[in-house]
Amino acid sequence: MSKLIGVIAEDSSDVQVVNAILEKYLPSNQFSIKKFVGNGCGKLRNKCGSWAKMLAKSGCEHIIIFHDRDRSEEKEIRDILESKVRKDEFPSSIIVIPIEELEAWLLSDANAIKIVFNLRTRPKKITNCEAIESPKEFLRNLVWQIGKKRYLNTTHNKKIAEQSDITNFQRCKSYKPFDKYVRENIGV
Repeated sequence: MSKLIGVIAEDSSDVQVVNAILEKYLPSNQFSIKKFVGNGCGKLRNKCGSWAKMLAKSGCEHIIIFHDRDRSEEKEIRDILESKVRKDEFPSSIIVIPIEELEAWLLSDANAIKIVFNLRTRPKKITNCEAIESPKEFLRNLVWQIGKKRYLNTTHNKKIAEQSDITNFQRCKSYKPFDKYVRENIGV
């Protein structure tokens, strides 16, 4: 039986990454995703409460909200989102706030980056991906520097996530609550 999972994210490429990561835990025929995309953080913040209600009404068993921290305070973002998607109303939900951007998780797997861009050499392992300021731009510059190839988050993020080993994501502090939630609530 397929689980219906609601995803609220800043953009469509984030939803694609979430889908690719969930496929590391569950076969793709065991879940499907319904989504709402904010096309930025402002709309996501304003609409996430009503979107969560619509997802729940449409049968979503779980609701996952992704909001990049960027350069804001995590607590401030979490407080805003938790006030709109309250645990008492949505007990099977999680708010995931990648440090800086979701691309920090993708930077954790140098081998996946090498494969996706068909690079001759693998990028150096980054010990603390979440310490990188502007991971999206860092990834773009890294790929250009090593392989003279163009990186587009809308095209490549999903491909990197598909090739990634989630054990590399474990090095990212912001990934761990998501991993725990998926393992304990959605199923492995």
